[in-house]
Amino acid sequence: MDNNENTTEKKWSVKDFNYPVPEHAKHFGYTVGGVTVIGFILLAVTGIIMALFYTPTVDNARQSVLNLISNPWGMWLRSFHRWLAEAVTFLIILHISRVVFTGSYMGRRKWNWMFGIGLLVITFTFFFSGTAVKWDQEGYEAYQHALESLALVPMGGAIAGFLSGALAVMRLFTIHVLILPLFLLIFLIPHLVLMKLNGLSPIPGKASTQTITFYDHMKKIIGFSAAIFGFVAFLAAQFPVELYPGPYSGVEMTKPPWIFLPLYQLEDWFGLGALVVFPVFVLIGLVLLPFIDKKIDNRKIRNIVVWSYLILITIMILFIVNVAVKPPVQHLSM
Repeated sequence: MDNNENTTEKKWSVKDFNYPVPEHAKHFGYTVGGVTVIGFILLAVTGIIMALFYTPTVDNARQSVLNLISNPWGMWLRSFHRWLAEAVTFLIILHISRVVFTGSYMGRRKWNWMFGIGLLVITFTFFFSGTAVKWDQEGYEAYQHALESLALVPMGGAIAGFLSGALAVMRLFTIHVLILPLFLLIFLIPHLVLMKLNGLSPIPGKASTQTITFYDHMKKIIGFSAAIFGFVAFLAAQFPVELYPGPYSGVEMTKPPWIFLPLYQLEDWFGLGALVVFPVFVLIGLVLLPFIDKKIDNRKIRNIVVWSYLILITIMILFIVNVAVKPPVQHLSM
């Protein structure tokens, strides 16, 4: 008689993913990361559709966009993609703000914070490249700013040279639709895995044993996503995004999207070098944050961090408002 014992193999089911999560997972602040992921998915879908109608060449890029928006549905699709990009960027800023205010980068969560910083950089690079590839005056001026800024950093001249010339649009488009999505997955997957392993961060000073299911958490994410992106779809229909003329070399007649207006203000004051120095300064501060603010009960450090962040955000908002009401000025040496 066979003495080997029968073993039962573990079978996975959908119910295995319906694990308990803290009750505050239903609050908007703790769902905004998930809403942002859904926004990225929508950006990918709309971007793939638009890519079918886009010609990534210096001579034909803008004309292909004009051909797309000559159809009302094409106009709405492009507007929805652009409004989505702005919404996703704003949501990421909200997500980072919630993490800062709750100190959710402390302890073992600091490595997830690092992946989040990478995702922030990737998002802003997405927005820049998406602006540039339409190759109108706004996109061309963004492109020229990038080239002149790259020339100020080590090895930047070689990168600027690679992105110059007749293949400029094709290479920018490749970065936008292939390289950046790859980096997005490289950073997003471990970000989500670490979030699962570490668990949802608690609300400071509010210990709670109450839980909800992960499905309940997902329902909230889907509900908030439907409301937010439904509103974005409405904005796309009511306020189609502009395609500028051009591009015209040797003149600067546009201002960048609101996301980059603080840099525009600093460039007014300190010159082109501000486009390099300020982002590097902010990134270094974000990277060092978990090593400076280590304990949630250290009220002195916590207050300094929170108030410094609030002051920085306030200054950025004031810069945006100030630049928005002023006419464009010449920065470039093109």
